[in-house]
This record gives sequence, C-alpha cells and structure tokens, in this order.
Amino acid sequence: MKKWMTLGLTLLLVFALSACGSKTNNNTTNNSASSGGTSTGAGGTQEIKVTATNFQFEPAEIKVKKGDKVKITLVNKEGAHGLEIPDFKVNLQKDGSAEFTADAAGEHEFHCSVMCGAGHDNMVGKIIVE
Repeated sequence: MKKWMTLGLTLLLVFALSACGSKTNNNTTNNSASSGGTSTGAGGTQEIKVTATNFQFEPAEIKVKKGDKVKITLVNKEGAHGLEIPDFKVNLQKDGSAEFTADAAGEHEFHCSVMCGAGHDNMVGKIIVE
C-alpha cells in the first residue's frame, strides 16, 4: 500500500511540474501606459498587456469603453498559460496578441486556457465594457 501511495504521489508531482513548468521570458517591451495595463495607440486602439504567473493574471480586471478596439497581449512570466475570452472569441494558447472590438457592454470573464496545474481553476479575470 505504501509503495502505491509513493508511486501515485510521484506521478502527481511529475504531472504538476510538467503542466506548469517554468519559462524564461526576456521580453522587456512594455506597451502599458498605466498600472491598469492600458494605453491608447494610434487609431484609438486600447493596448492591454496581461502578465500570467502561477496562478494569476495581472491585471485581473480590465476596463474599456463600448466600441473600443482592443489589442490584448499575453506575456507568460511564470509557467505556461493561455488566455481565453469566450465572449469575444479570443483564445491565446501562449505568448502573443489578439485584437477584438468591445461591442458588448457588461462584464466578460477571461481565464487560463492551458491546463497549468493545481491553481488553474483560479486563474480568472474580467473585462468590464462600460
């Protein structure tokens, strides 16, 4: 019995470490103009940088105006994560950017779209379209 428990715990540890392994990112570009991570670029596009760590997004709350064009950029600082915003059909599976128009007022959840370990279900945030 003890042998099976040790084997099970070892396999669980291997899975957890491989699913949310460390990743080095030397990206020093910062498109954000404020602590909220948003700035207005040429043409009225809101540029938002979201940093993912184990197991949270920063910022976890983003505010934009209805009708804004939004460019969201995901940067994995710790672990391997994704970012999905189902209401706007955005699904980044790794570092990168996506653009959408915030055409629906209200609160829209985003979450990690890459199984990343024990805290995966807690990796959520929201976009508030005013």
